[in-house]
Amino acid sequence: MTTSLTARFCWTSALFIVAATVSPTDAQAADETPILEYSIEDQFGMTHTEEECRGAVAIFLGGDRTGSVMIPEWSPPLRSALASELEEKTVCSIGLAHLKGAPFFVKKKIVAGFPKEPDAWTLLDWKGHFLNTWGGEKSAANIYVFDKRGALVMQKSLQEFDSPVLDEIVGVVRSALEP
Repeated sequence: MTTSLTARFCWTSALFIVAATVSPTDAQAADETPILEYSIEDQFGMTHTEEECRGAVAIFLGGDRTGSVMIPEWSPPLRSALASELEEKTVCSIGLAHLKGAPFFVKKKIVAGFPKEPDAWTLLDWKGHFLNTWGGEKSAANIYVFDKRGALVMQKSLQEFDSPVLDEIVGVVRSALEP
């Protein structure tokens, strides 16, 4: 890769950010769920792995075809709220497109719909590993936050933008940054 991962906090219409769990059952599950090991290609054919975020708080934002329409409402305010952390590279952000079930004959057309700028890459999850492993809702934007050790500390499915929920997500990310 030619640029840093945290500099790529760009959100396309099919991104997947990892962030917030609120219920006690989810919190218990977060303690037991390590960051998913993955080796997945982006729309440029470059392979990415979990190693790119080692030692940083990892945030994933994404959705399926229907859920991706909520991402433009969430990504700019989230990016703005965490600008210093992204600049300091203490937070790593990754976009993810949940593409399970897409027919093989439209894959090239789907890939062609993603940004052409190299810094605007998105993981293309054709097999649905992320959504199936971490949960979340189809037809929603899903946010996940993993602490520096790689443990899931928050998962939330989002619809319309909500400032108190944004504040909650940012609070979880900043808490995960503490030693």
